[in-house]
Amino acid sequence: MKSIAIFLLFIGTMLIIQGYYSNLAACPIPKTVVKYIPRSTYEDQLNGKDNLDTYYKSIFEQTKIR
Repeated sequence: MKSIAIFLLFIGTMLIIQGYYSNLAACPIPKTVVKYIPRSTYEDQLNGKDNLDTYYKSIFEQTKIR
């Protein structure tokens, strides 16, 4: 009876080791992520009506230090 238990333990250990090595050998294909920016949004950032320099001009041109 002990020999059957030891044999099953040995077989189980071998199967676990085989599964571990086959998992390491299989390299998954990397996923390609494509991010889409609509053309209107891209153009608004480059040639927007509200230019950030003029919008935040008062923040950077303060001469008074508090």
